[in-house]
Amino acid sequence: MKTAVTKILLVQGGLGDSVGPVLERHGYRVIWVRTAKHALERIASEKLALVVIDAPSLNANAEKLCQEIKRIKDIAVLMIGNDGSSGNGLTAGTYDGCADAFISRPLQIRRLLSRVERLLPEGLAIELRCGELVFRPADGILRKRDEEVYLNPKLSKLLQLFMRHQGEVLPRKTLMQQVWDTDYLGDTRTLDVHIRWLREAIEDNPTEPAYLRTVRGQGYRFENPKRK
Repeated sequence: MKTAVTKILLVQGGLGDSVGPVLERHGYRVIWVRTAKHALERIASEKLALVVIDAPSLNANAEKLCQEIKRIKDIAVLMIGNDGSSGNGLTAGTYDGCADAFISRPLQIRRLLSRVERLLPEGLAIELRCGELVFRPADGILRKRDEEVYLNPKLSKLLQLFMRHQGEVLPRKTLMQQVWDTDYLGDTRTLDVHIRWLREAIEDNPTEPAYLRTVRGQGYRFENPKRK
């Protein structure tokens, strides 16, 4: 589904919610280490696209680790810290001049993924593929043959969900939960409209869809028409 394996080194001592599963679900290869020592060993031996340091979870000086990483290799570092309310000093100002970007806990997944995409070297942004469709979630650009279309945030989220679950039937409830963050199914006209708009963007003939198929009484299935 992606053009190349994009390796991210996650340095996390184990406390708090791991960002590893989130990154893996979005197409990245995550190498997880728990100590500064193991982080430096991997940085010296692996071809990495990015380092993510979860500072509050480490039994080590995260700022010093960041400086050591920069000394060994020219690689982008994303630092995760606290919002400052805990009083432990793990805030954005601590890492000025060291980390390339900073985000605080509690984590917002969309913000995390956006920062990761921005820090990746040029050409390593994730692309999702299906048939003649190539979609970049980072900027909402959909390519179909020689044509490029920009999808708004809701359509982008909807297409990304379908393309990451190709061949699976996704119930309407799941789509409402994941895209609109609601369990309310009393009025799904918004979903119907977005499905129509998405078909207009991806299908040669939206009235006879080849990619986004309706599974009556269940939901929708996204499939590659070339695999039939």
